[in-house]
Amino acid sequence: MAKRILYIEDNPNDQRLVLKVLGSRGYDLDIAGDGETGLTLAAAHPPDLILVDMQMAGLNGMETARRLRQIDALALTPVVALTAYAEQYKRETYLNAGFTDYQQKQAGIKPLLDLVKRYLD
Repeated sequence: MAKRILYIEDNPNDQRLVLKVLGSRGYDLDIAGDGETGLTLAAAHPPDLILVDMQMAGLNGMETARRLRQIDALALTPVVALTAYAEQYKRETYLNAGFTDYQQKQAGIKPLLDLVKRYLD
């Protein structure tokens, strides 16, 4: 059975890229265009991994992660921040918000695939 990933991202170009890259590797991908929709999808269909954009309008990535961690079914689910500003925050800031890890978006496709494999394989 394919592993399910929830990608919470408001940029359609990033959504398409991640869908293409991860979908072609056999992962099932659900996409939410904002934090609130992501919370609803995660609660209704708990994924195996959650990827969260940090810079979203409305509910930002930090608050989305905090709220995801309040959902009992997601207590052990890896939640990874995908951000253009990985250096802006210290690792502790991400971990304290409820993230398991973070990845800089500009790192490219191979680091993203390595990250996903680390948590799902």
